[in-house]
Amino acid sequence: MKHPFQHILLDKTGDYFFAAAINSVFLFKISTGSAEAKLLASWTDEVDPYYTIRKHHKELLEQYEKQQREKKEAEDAAKAEEEPATVVNENNKRVIPEEQIPASTKQVMNKKPKLPLPGPGAPPTYTYIRDMCLSRDNQYLIVTTDNDKAVVIFKINYSETEPSKVFELVKRQPISKLIIADKFGDVYSIFLKDTEVIDDSKLVPILGHVSMLTCVQNAIDENGKEVVMTADRDEHIRISYFPKSYVIKKILFGHKEFISSFILPEWCNGKVLVSAGGDSFIATWLWQSAEEGKELKCKFEVDDLVKDKLNDKHLVPEKFQDDSGNLVEYCISKLVALNKTKQIAVIFERISSVFIFDLSEDGELSFNKEYKVSSDIITITAAKDQLICSLDDMSQCLEIFDINEDKSLTVSKNASKLIESINNANDSVIGDIDELIPLFNTNYMRKRRLH
Repeated sequence: MKHPFQHILLDKTGDYFFAAAINSVFLFKISTGSAEAKLLASWTDEVDPYYTIRKHHKELLEQYEKQQREKKEAEDAAKAEEEPATVVNENNKRVIPEEQIPASTKQVMNKKPKLPLPGPGAPPTYTYIRDMCLSRDNQYLIVTTDNDKAVVIFKINYSETEPSKVFELVKRQPISKLIIADKFGDVYSIFLKDTEVIDDSKLVPILGHVSMLTCVQNAIDENGKEVVMTADRDEHIRISYFPKSYVIKKILFGHKEFISSFILPEWCNGKVLVSAGGDSFIATWLWQSAEEGKELKCKFEVDDLVKDKLNDKHLVPEKFQDDSGNLVEYCISKLVALNKTKQIAVIFERISSVFIFDLSEDGELSFNKEYKVSSDIITITAAKDQLICSLDDMSQCLEIFDINEDKSLTVSKNASKLIESINNANDSVIGDIDELIPLFNTNYMRKRRLH
């Protein structure tokens, strides 16, 4: 059975489509009007799925061997000094006094650490693609991986006819600089075109939050200065100057739950920020406003759009349920700008509809229309004349819409053939539905409060 695409991405021209299934990335050419998608290249992350376990085991092994060496050196030193460096225990054996044992050996490992690999019958462990994005000039593909927590950067040779040369690996690990962030709230800056592999332990944060980061975006403020926008699980959007990111320009307050997605639509000339996540509303901000605390333009409530679509998939975990056992919750998983029609496409986690909103240049948001698809939407992408949804459906992995001048969406006339050719090229196969990687994990960022 084919694994669904957990991430999809269109380039700015809309002619090139990137899709990630488990630990593989595929690049297709799907020019407007094409009857089929042409597979240009693919790349599979072949890092050992037990990389993290092996790395931790290696660290423990090195610690054990260091302790053994220090213990032996201490014993040798005690023998040389004779008295009173050692004492004799009840078994008439020489022992080292506590105060003479090196600090690193106080908690000595009595046994050599074993490698804790899963045994027979354990479910498979995958190394999978966490996220993908393109550089501003469309020339570089940046991929983040799960198991070894790496940032992998490719130079894309679109004109190359040899599949193995389309993806040119620039570096594995963490134009000019790439801004990356980790789950601990730290943000780093690395040179995009530097081919040297960077050890993350040598990176120095340019700024930090005290909560898990969820979104990072560069922008230009009203004075022409570059800033970096960061959002976190603690409901904040921070705007810091770049590269001197220790200087905070402002913090946007208004959300009450985590922020999962924010965008700067290009038709608003960078003046409007749209954000959403675990709240029951979509927020728009005039973030360049000189009046502190006056940046929030509007909050569009979305409860009425989704309340009749919530089901057992949206039940609150049992530990946090109410007495009725029917308490449900939802979250917005992604916002995407439709530049052609000056609209915003919104998807909710585990809901099989795309919701389209009109957004004015001054930040006013209004609901336009809902478009239903055959199954829950994992993620979406849009560029130029197309919007593509990745679906949690083994029989139909995608839905492809044309974006029309009248602000409507219609299923592409070549959708079935395009989807079939893309699905046929997907060689990420699983044996059972239990082998699916996590496809819906946005709502897990919600903070739980015990009463």
